[in-house]
Amino acid sequence: MVIDSHLHLNEEIDGTAVGAADELNRQLVESEIERAIVLHLETQPWSIYEFSEAIAKYPRMRGFININPNQANFKEKLLEGIELLGFIGLKLHPRLQGFNLENKNTIQLVQYAGEIGVPVIIDAFPDGTFLMDGFSPLSYANLAQKCPKTKMVWAHMGGHRVIEFMLLAKRLQNVFFDFSYSLLYFQESSIPQDMVFSMRSMKFDRIFYGSDYPDRTVEKSLKMTLKILRRQKLNESEIDKIMYGNAQKFFLWDKL
Repeated sequence: MVIDSHLHLNEEIDGTAVGAADELNRQLVESEIERAIVLHLETQPWSIYEFSEAIAKYPRMRGFININPNQANFKEKLLEGIELLGFIGLKLHPRLQGFNLENKNTIQLVQYAGEIGVPVIIDAFPDGTFLMDGFSPLSYANLAQKCPKTKMVWAHMGGHRVIEFMLLAKRLQNVFFDFSYSLLYFQESSIPQDMVFSMRSMKFDRIFYGSDYPDRTVEKSLKMTLKILRRQKLNESEIDKIMYGNAQKFFLWDKL
């Protein structure tokens, strides 16, 4: 069984959230993905209301609401998303939305998420722009230290900085990883080996699979990921843990 912990709706399907959710569900069914975490993005062309209504049709999907802590009423937006719109978590994207992880609003929002029992997924992929803007694994660690009651997922496993992120996560028990995008993006480099080394060092705990659809189709990402993991000599028990078991325990499936 597989849980995909990092997907988005594809705005290129027909321009609507409904059409994008229909297509995503079709691909999930075809690939036998049991459940999926679909991440709302404010940069996409639909409101949180359109997004939540679209994915609510499909019981295998649950959403994380994207909020920019630089905007007004960020706590109220999160509470509305959780209590009224069916979201089960918070998505933060400092790379796309241009905010600092260590500013007071970000800290207050992440702390509030922990107070109301909501997990947080934070983009942690250092592309060229993010590196020039001062990307640092320490800013993620500092946020985790200031928000010890909040469970947070460092998405994409830190990209090519994976070893540093792993070392920090081993000192921060409220930190988890998804390895979406990075494993496939760097597949012809040494990074997948570093990622698997990091997974082994963490005993394959606190780590989840994600496809980052629509970067590729759900099926293609799944097949490519399994091929790489087996090539890196993971056994089936280890694969099951990161593809299903860890996510099954972490996400709020009881709200489905």
